[in-house]
Amino acid sequence: MIDQVVELQNNREHNSLKIAETLRYMAAMYVKPLRDHVHIEDAVLCDCAAGFGWLAFAYLLSGGKHAILVEPHAGKLEASRKLAAVLGVADRCEFRNDLLQDLSLADKSVDVFASIETLEHVGRKNIRAAVANIARVTRRVVLLTAPNQLSPLVSHDAGVPFSHWLPIGWRRPFCRMLGVSHSEYHHFPAPWHLGGLRKDFRPSASALVFRDFRAWRDHYPIYSPYAGGRWKMAPPVG
Repeated sequence: MIDQVVELQNNREHNSLKIAETLRYMAAMYVKPLRDHVHIEDAVLCDCAAGFGWLAFAYLLSGGKHAILVEPHAGKLEASRKLAAVLGVADRCEFRNDLLQDLSLADKSVDVFASIETLEHVGRKNIRAAVANIARVTRRVVLLTAPNQLSPLVSHDAGVPFSHWLPIGWRRPFCRMLGVSHSEYHHFPAPWHLGGLRKDFRPSASALVFRDFRAWRDHYPIYSPYAGGRWKMAPPVG
């Protein structure tokens, strides 16, 4: 049973999630838009970094052919193995304990590469290498989300306007001056970091991963499995 997966239950952000709704979120947010570009029943997905595997599992439960789950955190990877068995998809999974920039899959060996909120965690010196690796191993579709360094406000960091434009060592005192205490800061990718994808891929989504604004708007209301899980009834205002 899922409630017996110790590695999941010991994670405060994930142990209270509604599992069925989490899988529905991943299917609505990522798998459904993918169907506009690839026949998933014939496609191999690589999800890096996969975390506990929710996206990969939603993909497989929606009819996807096979999933490669790449996760550098050994505890999360072990939990994903157990969850795959509980969900009945273990026979269509491969598990790899790797970093994105070091992933050694063969050239053009996966149909779809998913990198969801990952590039900001690899470190400034590794962003371009990670993008080059995505381009190298992917045949057909890249599903990529990450905070944009050029945006004046990034909620994934301290949520303080312009703070992420500063060197990381300057951000904590800057935020404290504005009354915000934060502990985890990242190097965010900018559009020019994605140049390694332009040879073989072109942008096809106009609203996040959705083909257009209407498709993005219509995926609400939805349960979001972040910050402990919460329902989002409508798009944000402003």
